[in-house]
Amino acid sequence: MAIMFVRAQVIGRGAGRSIVSAAAYRHRTRMIDEQAGTSFSYRGGASELVHEELVLPDDIPAWLKAAIDGRSVAKASEALWNAVEAHETRADAQLARELIIALPEELTRAENIALVREFVRDNLTSKGMVADWVYHDKDGNPHIHLMTALRPLTEEGFGPKKVPVLGEDGEPLRVVTPDRPNGKIVYKLWAGDKETIKAWKIAWAEIANRHLALAGHEIRLDGRSYAEQGLDGIAQKHLGPEKAALARKGIAMYFAPADLARRQEMADRLLAEPELLLKQLGNERSTFDER
Repeated sequence: MAIMFVRAQVIGRGAGRSIVSAAAYRHRTRMIDEQAGTSFSYRGGASELVHEELVLPDDIPAWLKAAIDGRSVAKASEALWNAVEAHETRADAQLARELIIALPEELTRAENIALVREFVRDNLTSKGMVADWVYHDKDGNPHIHLMTALRPLTEEGFGPKKVPVLGEDGEPLRVVTPDRPNGKIVYKLWAGDKETIKAWKIAWAEIANRHLALAGHEIRLDGRSYAEQGLDGIAQKHLGPEKAALARKGIAMYFAPADLARRQEMADRLLAEPELLLKQLGNERSTFDER
């Protein structure tokens, strides 16, 4: 069944990762990191790759147009992310943001591709962002990996990660402080922040629901947080494999008094409103699947 799953993460060198390696893995192909002189090959999982696209804004600089012209999607992706690697000089540089999104199983592959294209157009490329996305499907788990750069494209390469916040007059907003009587310019992250991710989740749910409705399905997704849905307190901390195994065996575990009180509060609430549990379980793939 369709589930609401949108997870965002930043891919950076701080964790010892290469954005070219990440792209090669997602495209299930071979790519070369020109900066490191390293080759990455992930062709073994090619059967999982259903579709791939590199979507760019309407106006792209000449250097990028020349780098990708006439190339396959994977080769164009390789060129883009090598350009990002070459631009970022810091050893701990953040290179890209990735969204991992579950696709509705109720929709056909063609319908899911149309769904992703609309989301990408409305939320990324229309804002000047690139969208390098792949559609994977293994064992009935359709999902996409979508990577986007953290800097805007410019004729010289890439722009700054932080840009001024503009007021209604089109001029940068300024905050006046005692040491800066003319005002300090207010900046924001060009690629967005936590609020942007929240907005993307809402947008994904809305677009997915429209496509589900058009295909004749009644199921609907909810992009709001658990708190906004009234499910705060129902979601619990992940126990981890060791504690989860002990719990399955019925072995007693130690919980801090505050944690025990919270769990008791949750149990009391579920006894009073059991439909809350069903609502949350409806978002969990591990609970409701075809098997």
